[in-house]
Amino acid sequence: MTPIKKINENILSFKTTLTYTISLLTVSEKPSRSFQLPFSRSFSPLDSYPETMKYQDLLESVQSAAGLRLRLRLQPMYGEGELIFPSTVDKGAYLVSERRIPGYESAVDCAIIDSVQSQANRFEKALLDDIRAGNIEIPHVVTDFSGLSGLTKSVGEITCFDAPHRIFDAIIRDSVDSDGTHFPLTETGKAIISSNASNATAIFGVSPASLLFGSWDSTGISGGLGEKYTRCVVSELVGVNALTATRAGVRRDPLNASKDADPVKILKETKDEMWTELNRKTKFTKPSQLNHGNVPWGGDGGGVHGGVTVDYVRQSTTISFPALRQLRFPVAGKDTPATSASAQAVLAAMALHAVALNVEAGCHLRSRCDLIMDEKSSAWELLNAGNKEAIPLTAEQTRVILNEAIAGAKAAGLPWNDQPIRLSPSAALAKLVTVSQEQHAQSTELED
Repeated sequence: MTPIKKINENILSFKTTLTYTISLLTVSEKPSRSFQLPFSRSFSPLDSYPETMKYQDLLESVQSAAGLRLRLRLQPMYGEGELIFPSTVDKGAYLVSERRIPGYESAVDCAIIDSVQSQANRFEKALLDDIRAGNIEIPHVVTDFSGLSGLTKSVGEITCFDAPHRIFDAIIRDSVDSDGTHFPLTETGKAIISSNASNATAIFGVSPASLLFGSWDSTGISGGLGEKYTRCVVSELVGVNALTATRAGVRRDPLNASKDADPVKILKETKDEMWTELNRKTKFTKPSQLNHGNVPWGGDGGGVHGGVTVDYVRQSTTISFPALRQLRFPVAGKDTPATSASAQAVLAAMALHAVALNVEAGCHLRSRCDLIMDEKSSAWELLNAGNKEAIPLTAEQTRVILNEAIAGAKAAGLPWNDQPIRLSPSAALAKLVTVSQEQHAQSTELED
């Protein structure tokens, strides 16, 4: 194996790029390895590098290692120490708690910049985008609302990658096949509901992402007996040593509409179709309720949350091989180590590919939260004793690994729907959507 220094020299001779490392955590005494993923799709000179991780490497590692871990160090795109806006919870609050971080004498305040749940959604979107681009074929279920009449706003398609509870979501539950049968009542649906960790083959063939990212049959006909599937991949972005800022301001109106102007009186004296419709919804009494006039905000109580400043953002992503090994995949009633290993390797390859796609897409989490790789991220992390070795691995290469893993699973006799199962909303679900849109059109308030 070529030493990391030599590989870095080769990298620089081809192209200057930011890189990150996935470290293979082993449970044996063997040296662990790190797989390098360049922060660029165009890193073609290393695509044929002889030490690139292969499918067989992953297949064996899933059975013997503890997992794969990715650690990234990021900074605001706007500059080190500049404000970024974390994810928010009830009433716009930030999630800040003390954590023990290497390099600090005591625990420091850390803000969650992107939660585990949000990261899972981003990984799922990355996979779905790659499916729709025609690059990979992963089983999933689609409910198509495009033919639904009476909608004021198009819904389009919702897949089990999009739905909050994945294959067990109420949207999938309340969807029907071409015969008008609710999905949970179809033979495929029944097999999924009766699945468990000891026999997850049916879910693997219809929605493997529901096994990888975690799911719970909590809304279906099983009631309290619904099966739970733990997350096998976990990722989180945390702002280290966070200080919370506040902000306040005024929305300036170029018309400088007076707050003393009476819009109700104006509407009585002047016919206006738009104001009449707005008044029916909001019952306005002052110009600010029509979004006219200068509107101060955040002035009472010392302002509102104005982002955080942090030393850096740490992203930690872990693919747990023990969690994958708890899932078993018998075929024709027989569970063999080789068959289950093939399915587990597919799930690991899906996670690896999702991470690679997500990183290469860049890090725009929300407004005023753009992150870029810190130059310190090019340092390799190796967990466990052994030689420091780096192996280049791009999204293109993870795609190859995934497709080879899928082929291996098919050869083992495991089910794999290359094309999605297509459903339509049931009559009740369709009515719920159309009525809800009608109600929302009459209101300016969000539902709980």
